[in-house]
Order: sequence, then structure tokens, then C-alpha cells
Amino acid sequence: MGVLNGPEQQEFSLSKIFLPSLSLSKLVLVGFVLAALPLLITIISTVSAVDDLAAQSRKTVYSVAQLSQKSFMLTERLSDLERKGKQLLVFDDADMRDTFKAMHEQVQDIVLDLRVRTEEEALTVQLDQLGTDEAAAYQSVVELYESRRAKPPTAAQRKASPVSAQSMERFDGLFQALGMRARALSQAYAVLIDKEVALLDGHSKSVQERIVTRSSVLVPGAAGLVVLFTVLITRPIRQVEHAIRQLGAGDYLQPVSVQGPSDLRFVGERLEWLRGRLNALEEAKQQFMRHVSHEVKTPLATIHEGTGLLADEVVGELNPEQKEITQILVSNTQRLERLITALINFSQANADPAALRREPVDMSTLVNEVLDEYQLRLRANELRVEPQLAKMEIEGNPEQLRTVVDNLLSNAVKYSPTGGVISLRLCALDHYMELEVGDEGPGIDPQERQQVFEPFFQGSKGRELGIPGTGLGLAIVRECVASHQGSVELLEPPLGKGTLVRVRIPWCAEAAPRLRVRISLPQQGESSNV
Repeated sequence: MGVLNGPEQQEFSLSKIFLPSLSLSKLVLVGFVLAALPLLITIISTVSAVDDLAAQSRKTVYSVAQLSQKSFMLTERLSDLERKGKQLLVFDDADMRDTFKAMHEQVQDIVLDLRVRTEEEALTVQLDQLGTDEAAAYQSVVELYESRRAKPPTAAQRKASPVSAQSMERFDGLFQALGMRARALSQAYAVLIDKEVALLDGHSKSVQERIVTRSSVLVPGAAGLVVLFTVLITRPIRQVEHAIRQLGAGDYLQPVSVQGPSDLRFVGERLEWLRGRLNALEEAKQQFMRHVSHEVKTPLATIHEGTGLLADEVVGELNPEQKEITQILVSNTQRLERLITALINFSQANADPAALRREPVDMSTLVNEVLDEYQLRLRANELRVEPQLAKMEIEGNPEQLRTVVDNLLSNAVKYSPTGGVISLRLCALDHYMELEVGDEGPGIDPQERQQVFEPFFQGSKGRELGIPGTGLGLAIVRECVASHQGSVELLEPPLGKGTLVRVRIPWCAEAAPRLRVRISLPQQGESSNV
């Protein structure tokens, strides 16, 4: 006995430990829950990853929007600050000073806001420098404004030039420097925004990869659980189906064993009980047939001998009426003796196949020997046999194989019309022997083809033609072929009339598992399996 390992061992452990405590409905429910669990985990992890990506996207979009807006506002406010500063120096208006101060405070607030939102050290340094330069420019303008207010220019000076050229040059230099720093800072923030977008893209790809990785693990896991529980559920059902087919085919020797859920194991136990009962009934039937056949055969032989002596007038001369009655007795005792012999052969064909004596059998020689025994009947009916016999040898029981050939040839001779042809073909195929016997008789009605292999069944055409028979010939053929793990089939004859029977038997017991043991019967031109 081999040792189980891997998946087979795990499945065996589940069947022996886990399954017996569950019914079929509970097993289906457990399988559904376990198979749905990885899918549920996949969905939850996917939703979580998507939420994380959405949150990161919102954060990035908001940050980018704020940085873009603030950097743009900084440039605009510096431009406004420069314009307001020039107006303050030219017009020397106190209200403009307040506006200029408010503009300066807005610039400082924007710088401070950007400083808080910026994490890169290089940008914070540039922001600090910009804030310092802007404060210095603002202070310079304020000082210039205050100095002019302290020493007001004369009317001639105010008319010639409101602000000195030197002061304006210094003013322009300060704000040009601020403008350059603002543009540089705006470009730096544009690069930062690109980086943020790139980081968001990388994060989205990371989330996608994480979803794909989890799905690639969990979804196949769910599929594996589905396959596992499908096997665990369908295997005992197939075992039950196999057991029912086994009992229906009359095989009562193989024990019925169903491994799986508790309710299906209970069905298996009931089938095993049924198998035991059917086996006991079959044995009782066979024993009854054997006993009755043998018990009846002895007194029947005595009656046959006595009627034979009467017919031969050994005990005295008979008148014509007595002779007629004696011939009727002789004919019926012979018929009854043939029937009992057929019953004995049928009971022997139903014997245990394992108990049969097997030996090498030369099939071509056996067929020729049976054919020689029929030469007188063939000549009497002017029948012609067309044999195609290949030289071959198989392993089997000689008596049963001879019975198969004898019964098939007997039926062909009985049902063939005078002057007809009987086809006899023996050939070797892949792993089995094939024997075909055909005749040109009336054939078998399609409605009766399912019954011709049943015991004691006689076809309607045979009864119409008055052909004698016990109805056990083909039943014995079926049992003998089945004991050799073979198959017997009714085929459509080539010319559309008559009967064609094909028998296939494995060469040896080792080749038997390669064949499917069946009795195949054609229905309206097609083959079907019984």
C-alpha cells in the first residue's frame, strides 16, 4: 500500500477528521463562507487602498493648488507693492502710506504661509531671503518717505523733481531684486508641484500594484478553496452514484464505501446493507437453481430412459396411439432436459469470476473445434460459413469461452434461412480479442433489443417462426463475457437484415481495467450501454 502525501494526504485528513462531523448542507455553507472570505478580504483591502489613494490625491491637489495660488499671489503682491511704493514717494499721500503698509503686510503673510507649507530647506531659505529683502525694501521706502516729510522740499524742488534720481534708482534696484527672487521662487515652486504630481502618480501605481498583488494571492486562494470543496462535495456523490450503478449492474461482491459528510455516509451505509441483502438473495437464487436443476435432472433422466424403452418397444409392442403418446413423452423429456442443462450452465456462468480457473486459450483453435461440431447441422440447412479467424491466444476459462462461441453459433444456425450465410470473424485489437458472429435471419425488433440478454426472454420473431429455445443462450453469453471483464454488443448488420453480435474480451486479467465492462445494445441504428 502506498503512502499518501501532499494534497492527497490533506484531502484524506479532511475526509477522515473534518467531514464526518458535517452534513452536506453544512459542508456547502462552510465551503461558501471559506471561498467568499478571500474575496471579501480582497474587496476590503481594495476599498481601503482606493480610499488611501483618494485621500492622498485630495491632499496633493489641495497642496498644489495652494502653492500655485500663493506663489502667483506673491508675484502679484510684489508688483502691487512696487507700484504703491512709487505712488507714495511721488504723491506724498498719508492714505497711500497706509495702503503701502497693508500691501507689505500681505506680502509678509504670503511668505509666512508659504514658509509653513514648504518642507524643502532650499525653498525655505529662498523664502526667508525674499521676506528679508522685501522688509528691507519696505523699510527703505518708509525711511525715504519719513525723511521727506521731516524736510519738505521747496516748491522749486518739488516742481523740478518730486523724488531724487538717486532715490528712485535705489528704489528700482530693490524691487528689481525682489522681482527676480519672486520669479526664481515661482519657478522653484513649479518644480515642486511637478514633484508632488510625480509622487502622487507613484503612489497611485504603488496602490495599483498592492491591489494586484493581494488579488493575485487571494483570488487564486478562493478558486483553490472552491475546487477543494467541489471535490469534497462531489466525490461522495460520485461514490454513491457508482455504488448505485454497481448494484444495478448486479455486482454485489464489491463493498460499498462512501467517505464524506455524515448524511452521505449514512446513505452509503444503507447501500452497503442493500448490497448485502441483494448478495444474499442472489446466492440463495443461484443455490436454489443449482439444487432444483440437479434434483430434477436425476428423475428426469429416469423418465427419459423409461420413455425411450417404451418407444423402442423393449417391454412390448405398442399400438399406433401408444407410439404417438410415447413419442410426445420422449420429445418433451428431451426438451425439459435441454432446459435444465441450460439452467445449470446459466448458474455456472453466474459464479464468482475470481473463482474461475484461467489458462491460455487458443481462440482460433477453439472456434474451429466448435465449428466442426456444427458441420452436420450446417449441411442439413445448406448454410455456408465465411470464417475470418486470426491466430491468437488469450487468458480465460476454456469452458466459458467455448460456451460463448457455441451459443452464438447455435443462434446463428437456428435463425438463418436455408441457403443463408453465417459470418464468423475473430481478430486481435489493441488489448482485447474481438469475435463477431452474424446471420441473415429475421433479426431482432428494435423494441426487444434491450431484453435479448435477459434470462428466459424469447423474441417475437422466433416465436412466430416456431424456433425452439429456452431464452437463456444470450443471457449465458452475457454472464460468461462479464466474468472475463469484457463486453457484448448487438450491431447493425452490414446489409440491414439479420443479426450481428460482437464480443470483446481482454487478452489477460492485467488488461481488463483498460476496458469498460458493458453490455451495449443498439437502438434504432445507434449503440447504447446497459
